[in-house]
Amino acid sequence: MAPESMSLIEVEACSAPRVLIAEDEILVRLDLAESIRDLGWEVVEVSSADEAIELLRHPLHFDLLVTDIQMPGQKDGLDLARHVRERFPDMKIAIVSGAAYMVEHSQDLCHLVMSKPASDAVQRLLELMKADGDGPEHR
Repeated sequence: MAPESMSLIEVEACSAPRVLIAEDEILVRLDLAESIRDLGWEVVEVSSADEAIELLRHPLHFDLLVTDIQMPGQKDGLDLARHVRERFPDMKIAIVSGAAYMVEHSQDLCHLVMSKPASDAVQRLLELMKADGDGPEHR
């Protein structure tokens, strides 16, 4: 199939990005993970920033972090975003949170901010992954 005739979803599935989702609300996490897997992307799920940071100590490559801000544990989603920004500068970061207003003072931490509920999250993540730019997009 010629690249010109492929849909955005087919193109994205060919490259199969690996996504790390850090979200403590299980139904939100499962729904988002399922929707992302439907794109053909690989997804690893954790329920806290602490778990995500521990996972990132292993030699795994992720293209995208999708995190909530307020989660149980010693670290929150902003701490996780800082950790990723420092150690994995090529990884894109999306924050999906009911506390998205907390990002106002830390806009350089992420590429995309969405307030919950984010019904268009998957579409916006698709756009983020295909975007060449590195600037933040806020909603």
